[in-house]
Amino acid sequence: MAGTANDECAGKKIYPPKNAQQLQELHTRIVSANTTLHNKHCLIFYLLKDLSPLQHSDTELSEAFARDVHLEKRFETFIKGLWALDRMEFATAVGHLTDPSIIPTFPDEIMHTLLKGRDRLHGMGMQKRGEDDILPLAYYNCVKPPLEKDKIRDEFAQYLAGRNVTETYWWIHTRPEYEHKALLELLIEQTLERNAWSNSPDDDDYPRSEKAVELVSLPFTEAEEEHIERFLTEGKGRTYQGAQDTVLIRRIATGRLTRALGETNLRGRRITGLNWETLKDGVKKGLGPRTDGEALSG
Repeated sequence: MAGTANDECAGKKIYPPKNAQQLQELHTRIVSANTTLHNKHCLIFYLLKDLSPLQHSDTELSEAFARDVHLEKRFETFIKGLWALDRMEFATAVGHLTDPSIIPTFPDEIMHTLLKGRDRLHGMGMQKRGEDDILPLAYYNCVKPPLEKDKIRDEFAQYLAGRNVTETYWWIHTRPEYEHKALLELLIEQTLERNAWSNSPDDDDYPRSEKAVELVSLPFTEAEEEHIERFLTEGKGRTYQGAQDTVLIRRIATGRLTRALGETNLRGRRITGLNWETLKDGVKKGLGPRTDGEALSG
């Protein structure tokens, strides 16, 4: 997201300016750009925030400029937010970018930066701050970015699933219906697939076992139930760790016991201390003559 405030007319080749000549060229491009005056003021305000730390003056350059040109407070607040975001000062950025006075601009791009920001900090050898983890959710709740691009939508869904499986399920229902199946599959992947959870920084606080219990307890609709079971038995999800067990537990939890008895390849398997063959035998005895009945066939 770096350079968002000046990409519009400055271009990446001369930002940040490396010398006085490039600085002058950048200024010329801004003032001659085919855009509104307040956009030009915003761009210069952003640039001056870069230059202010280099000046040993009691007057902060960007603040003085904003006063001189009567830059609207909402524009000033927005540019301060972008400037902080570009420097990975995420808490400061979200504080500005969720101000009720500003009109959300670049909301999906901002969300993408917040979601990927912690990884960037790690890649630069900087310590991740635990408090930054809540910031994408805070920004989403305040601004409601549309998440129009699949990539950003999926990244946000993965982030949510890592925080709370149940809340992610209800969030999926706020999305357009045509997105539901793909997002449900993503939720299952984040819960069951080893590559999705083994390196999670929150794994100790929100272990996979708890996520799995929440997953099998969700109030899926009939259509969702059918799609998820097919995904876990015939689709990509069949390779996930615990996929077959998830289907079996779900059938038992929803009363589809005779279908659970039909599971194969479980003889002698022991998962977290539970032998599924023994469990099936117990269920079968409990059902008695109802095993062949239609009422519980699911």
